[in-house]
Amino acid sequence: MKRTLILVFTLFCIYVPTEVTAEEVSGLYSGLVFVPDQSEQSRKLGVRDALSQVLIKLTGNSNIMQVPGIQQAVTNTDNYVAGVGYKGFPREQGDSLKTGLQVSFSRQAIDHLIRWGQLPVLPSDRPKLLIWIVRDDPETGRQFVSKQTQPAFTQQFDSLMQNRGMPYKLPAFDLEDQLSLSVNEAWGLQEKAIEAASQRYATDGWMLLRFFTTTTGEARGSWMYRAAGLRGFNDVRAENSELLVSQAVNDWVDSLSAQFTYIPQADTSELVVQINKVDSYVDYQAVLSQLQKLELVQSLNVFAVKGDKLFLTLDIEGGVDLLKSALVRSGRLANQTSEAARFSGKLEFDWISK
Repeated sequence: MKRTLILVFTLFCIYVPTEVTAEEVSGLYSGLVFVPDQSEQSRKLGVRDALSQVLIKLTGNSNIMQVPGIQQAVTNTDNYVAGVGYKGFPREQGDSLKTGLQVSFSRQAIDHLIRWGQLPVLPSDRPKLLIWIVRDDPETGRQFVSKQTQPAFTQQFDSLMQNRGMPYKLPAFDLEDQLSLSVNEAWGLQEKAIEAASQRYATDGWMLLRFFTTTTGEARGSWMYRAAGLRGFNDVRAENSELLVSQAVNDWVDSLSAQFTYIPQADTSELVVQINKVDSYVDYQAVLSQLQKLELVQSLNVFAVKGDKLFLTLDIEGGVDLLKSALVRSGRLANQTSEAARFSGKLEFDWISK
């Protein structure tokens, strides 16, 4: 039986506050979808698809449009649109010119919808992923897949990751990679070898997707991950490999995102935060900027400065542990909170100046 078998290794570390770093993701309130033409009907359908894309990116849930009440709430998409434009894409061999509809949405309106629907929120600082791809082909054998060897596949994967708002990186496949991880080691799912080869990229953990195409064209596979000492596994089937990859990516990104999301609260809670090693006014401004850009923080107030120590009160939503994780994952704050202080509603960090 002829088959095409592809392994996709995505490396990340879920929710390990002392080690995980994050990357700030932009463009979460804009969506790009393909439309057949620039007619009014196509525009309306495209705006609705773009709105769905944005809500999926913001909530980390690929099934968010099935939440009761959401479909009705977004019936009039004009309530959320800030701007619409068209973008042409290069014609691929045998295809007609693709037209992209670029839609930007009002942050205030979307945030109000999320709060009204009590939808989960996935903060914009997200783990960056390293992707390893290996293909076993009956004609070419086993080989790593890169942008150079499989541009169509990597382009599809890039679109999927962008639609989910997840940052990632492909290996360089240079001599160091070749010496660190062989195709057979990757094919044999040798976790120690994969992790060792990935350390040079300083990414955040690992995930694996395996699938093949049968002689009838059906795609079958499975994905699994190891993160925070836990393992997950699921089988996937689809009509073709393109649909299978899309389904698998949504499955494991949903699983990853669930580790970081929170439900916005109607009432925020006040928390005292102490930041040490704030040695200059530049550091002072940087600390405030770092805190203010977190979605969890609704407001902050500086109530004392003592030497290099900065004391603030924060109104937060989503829980103290999630805030502590978000601050550490920023790479700018080192946790110094004792258990006693944690339960008394106080957090303490050292500022990491850059």
